[in-house]
Amino acid sequence: MVTVSLRSAASLLRSPAAWLPGLALGGIAASFILTQYFLGLFIAQRLLIILLVLLPFFMSGLLGMVRTGETGIHSFASEGVSGYFRVLLPSLIILFAIVITIFLLMIPLLALGIGGQALVFMVLSCGLSILFFTIFYDAAAVLEGKTVFESIRRSVKFVIRNTHSCVIFYLTSLVLGIAVAFVTLLFWTASLYDRLVSISGLTPEEMQSFTLEQFNTLIGQDGILVTALFFFAGTALAFSLLYAFKAFFYRDYAGKEQESPAIRGEYDSKGRWYKY
Repeated sequence: MVTVSLRSAASLLRSPAAWLPGLALGGIAASFILTQYFLGLFIAQRLLIILLVLLPFFMSGLLGMVRTGETGIHSFASEGVSGYFRVLLPSLIILFAIVITIFLLMIPLLALGIGGQALVFMVLSCGLSILFFTIFYDAAAVLEGKTVFESIRRSVKFVIRNTHSCVIFYLTSLVLGIAVAFVTLLFWTASLYDRLVSISGLTPEEMQSFTLEQFNTLIGQDGILVTALFFFAGTALAFSLLYAFKAFFYRDYAGKEQESPAIRGEYDSKGRWYKY
């Protein structure tokens, strides 16, 4: 079934509209790289937040395509507008839950004086643990019309009921993502090999103190343009494929779930239950 969902996702990419979520996220990644070089990291970080707020429009548009089966640009835009807040609001709640969880867990670690060393581990472990169960919130919101909190609960229930299949889905997505990242990184390194070769000679201590400004100076303006281009292409390809894969995976498995039939009956005057 997972391979069927993956083939459906690949078939959907024949439609130009299906590439819009990936192109949007790729454009955001490329704009961040360019902005931090030309305008500084401070402005780039704030621009990144503004642009990410637009991403739910493209996510709900693709999910709407999967739900309706229509692949036109007009249908994509209509579904994107109607499902925008259905995707955005649960996203903010999940992000808030991750931040609060990390904050609460960091308090005792900071008291013990090991908060700085454990910060990266806490961010990754808490973030991945919560996302493992809630990652299908957007599919539940758009494909099934769930409300904000109900979409999160539905995602958790879906993962618990289909844990084995979800693990296979996660591993498949990870392999595909790593493959795209590896190919992108390979071509990027080959394009800028003469400038990047000096980094390989740095000691571990020098690598830890290597700053973003030093990296920008090392590869230069044309290197930044090449980097932005490869990040755009790799992100667009990976996100377009993987997000469509997630949408079809949820649709295929959620459609097979059978709710347990309600047991009909009544209580008598003494409180005893009699089933019809």
